[in-house]
Amino acid sequence: MRSPSGSDKALPLSHDLPAKSPSVLLRAILLGEVLLFIGAALAYLWWYLPSEEATRGGSAMFCILLGAWPIALNLIHGDGLREAGLRADNLASSARQAGLVVLVAGLGVLGVGVVAKGLHWFGWGQLAAKAGKYAVWGLMQQYLLQSFALRRLRQARLPAAWACASAAGLFAFLHAPNWMLVGLTAAMGMVWCALFLRRANLLPLGLAHALLAMLIYYAWPDSWHAGLTIGPMYLQQAAGGLGP
Repeated sequence: MRSPSGSDKALPLSHDLPAKSPSVLLRAILLGEVLLFIGAALAYLWWYLPSEEATRGGSAMFCILLGAWPIALNLIHGDGLREAGLRADNLASSARQAGLVVLVAGLGVLGVGVVAKGLHWFGWGQLAAKAGKYAVWGLMQQYLLQSFALRRLRQARLPAAWACASAAGLFAFLHAPNWMLVGLTAAMGMVWCALFLRRANLLPLGLAHALLAMLIYYAWPDSWHAGLTIGPMYLQQAAGGLGP
């Protein structure tokens, strides 16, 4: 959104919320939508994937359903592209604030990697593959974190700080038992949510997410992050040894 002077104006996400406060029942529904999604994601990670019945087709169907669920709920609640953060009017200002975070956090990650002697390289082919993967995955995760979870919590009228902390905490919980990732995603989730409340745009956040994830992967020792795996995959990776 732009101010009358034509400059970008930072506004909290509350300006997109209805003036009338939701009923207790509606608040419970909004909160329940987020918790049910988290439960379904955990069921996929911890129940379906490790089971003998798991197939590629079944996993693909499960992922499609998990992806379609938040989108469908957003449409039901009347959230359009603007509310989801898929917009161009504040792209430049959002990119500036996300870029500053990437610069500061990236230097910190790189510095830790140098001290820990964790810098490693697996070739340009893997870098290109991971860049494409994380570009898509980063945007998807930011959509789930911001456009779905944070949006529902704000619609339920949780204060901004509580909504950010709750969304980031749930987001981090999905990364268990990779406790390094849990801590990182909790901290960065709070930062991403705060940035989204100031200038709601997913594109810079998705790119920033991807860049920092790749930097952690290549700069820190494998033994710290187990290939950025989570759930049973993390347990298998940690138990079976780490490789490229």
